[in-house]
Amino acid sequence: MCTALPPVPSAEDVYLAERRLRVVRETVAALPGRCPQLVAALAEDPPPSYRELSERLAMPRGSIGPTRSRCLACLRRLLNAERYP
Repeated sequence: MCTALPPVPSAEDVYLAERRLRVVRETVAALPGRCPQLVAALAEDPPPSYRELSERLAMPRGSIGPTRSRCLACLRRLLNAERYP
């Protein structure tokens, strides 16, 4: 009976994953306004409810969705610029 061991990531894979994570964290921190706090909160597990976010960030519940969209669009642009300078 043979059991397969899980694949071990190469040193290169580990380095690239750590670099990607570092770039994303640095880029999130560079976002304007409340975006860093909002994006970080949305990445929590489990993510807070909009009511909790509203209280935590002192912003109206109805503006969280549109602000989230703008923040993620900005994050996407910055990450693409990092990737393709």
